[in-house]
Amino acid sequence: MPRALFHWMTLTLLALGAAGCASSSDSEGPLAPDEGSGDPGGGGAPAVCTTAADCPTGYTCTQSACVPPEVEQDDSSERPPLASKSYVYVLSPSANSLTRIDPRTLALEAIPVGASPVDVAVVPGEDSAVTLSSVEASLSVVDSRTLPSRVLRVPLGRRYGRVAVSADGAYALAWPDPSSPPGSGAEGVVSLVDLRAVRRGESPANTVLERAAGFRVTDVLFRLEGGVATRAYVFAKSTVTVLDLSAPREQPLPVRIPLPEVMARDVASREVVSTPDGQRVLLRSTTAPTLSSFDGTGFRTVTLPEVATDVDLLPDGSGAVAALRTAGQLALIELPGDLEDPSGIQLLDVPGASVGQVVLPPQAGGARFALVYTTVLNDESVTRVDFPAGTVTRYPLEKRVERVALSADGRTALIVHKREPDSKATDPYERAVDADRGYSVLDISTGYLQLRRTGALDPSQVAFSSSGGFVGVTLRSDSERRYAVDAVDLSTLVSRSISLASPPAFAGGFSGDSSETHHRIFVSQLHPAGRISFVNLDDSQIRTVTGFTLNSRIE
Repeated sequence: MPRALFHWMTLTLLALGAAGCASSSDSEGPLAPDEGSGDPGGGGAPAVCTTAADCPTGYTCTQSACVPPEVEQDDSSERPPLASKSYVYVLSPSANSLTRIDPRTLALEAIPVGASPVDVAVVPGEDSAVTLSSVEASLSVVDSRTLPSRVLRVPLGRRYGRVAVSADGAYALAWPDPSSPPGSGAEGVVSLVDLRAVRRGESPANTVLERAAGFRVTDVLFRLEGGVATRAYVFAKSTVTVLDLSAPREQPLPVRIPLPEVMARDVASREVVSTPDGQRVLLRSTTAPTLSSFDGTGFRTVTLPEVATDVDLLPDGSGAVAALRTAGQLALIELPGDLEDPSGIQLLDVPGASVGQVVLPPQAGGARFALVYTTVLNDESVTRVDFPAGTVTRYPLEKRVERVALSADGRTALIVHKREPDSKATDPYERAVDADRGYSVLDISTGYLQLRRTGALDPSQVAFSSSGGFVGVTLRSDSERRYAVDAVDLSTLVSRSISLASPPAFAGGFSGDSSETHHRIFVSQLHPAGRISFVNLDDSQIRTVTGFTLNSRIE
């Protein structure tokens, strides 16, 4: 999932005595190791360090203690429901089908696809989807622009586990799941499927191209130019393969480029981020103080003062920021200029806060700022940094941070908290707050924060409505068998809880902003027969479909 990053220009550090910058009463210092983890280094890490070289791979040396890597939520191993322009598509592996659900009428369509489908991707801008069957070694193109949906099956000949679709809907690319051993000779081989040819009814010989792409494929990106997919980048363990989409059949042996050595040691040694159009790709080494930019022909690498714990890109690719946790700094990189002359990289201090993760508004054009926080250090705060003015504002929280989500318009942050059952707070109320689960809502323009304690209910999924006026937060307690979704009004920061019948699994919003969907989200739930709810966050109305994997019953 690409994350947006704005170009930084200058930073003027301001005094932290302004509103919103006071220290949290329960924090023991922004860089204190996380006491809740017991061993700040973890896993036999040395108790005292001088530099990161004294620590295990991926750790940093912070205040003489080895601190583990920052934690980012990753649902890539799961296959959640996906929303197209008008529908929600849900994989039903046990029924060998893809279920199309109309959120307006709850009408169901069980669409037969390849046996035991393992992955699905929605065709951008259409009411269409692509599914992948590993058992059957096939790909199905599902077109719901007219009903009933039309299905075109494409044999692949190899058993793949992942599929991606280019943003222009022209190509699908299937590759082996990097987390499990591939079958039927799929190791190192990918299949490029021309979806336009499939829709024209051409034979598999004219629609599917197999290409060698190296050992253990981990990431697939499409590059768009003028709205047209021109290349596919296939990242494997030690190489990236470039497929020319303008004339793929004229390229029997695609270009294969070695990754920088420090990023080719294993698949966990780098993070790959890109702009939505794939025109700027950046790799962060998790083991060395290195960033590399990939332009489709080669890598340009720069050295940072220390291993970065996070990196993000501007949507237009003109800038990048890397978090330098030990130094408490942000490395601000102008692209491509600072890659050619690294002396232009700005190292900006972020005083009074721990630097580990950076989150920026997903869309360009609004306020230019970043939220900085940590997931592993004992710092109950998030910090806002505005630019080019360079204003730094620290917002004290009542609890530690697990993750932060920003609305598309950048006006609101939803902060999911960690619980601290062994809190050392002396005040009984503060100790109870630490022990609870919960989340906070931050109004970016005013700095107003509202904590929501959820007790034993664990906040899991966060979904903003397309209108930007509401956010839904799913809550789950398996031990108490209590499940809910909170509807938070972002104009008042007041939440209302709506009960769910079963454990929530995923939540998502809709891409359009019609009167029917602009306050609506969907929540899939764990249920043996399949269950999904459509929740209107403005009036708390909920409509649930149950049994779509069996007989398409409606509850």
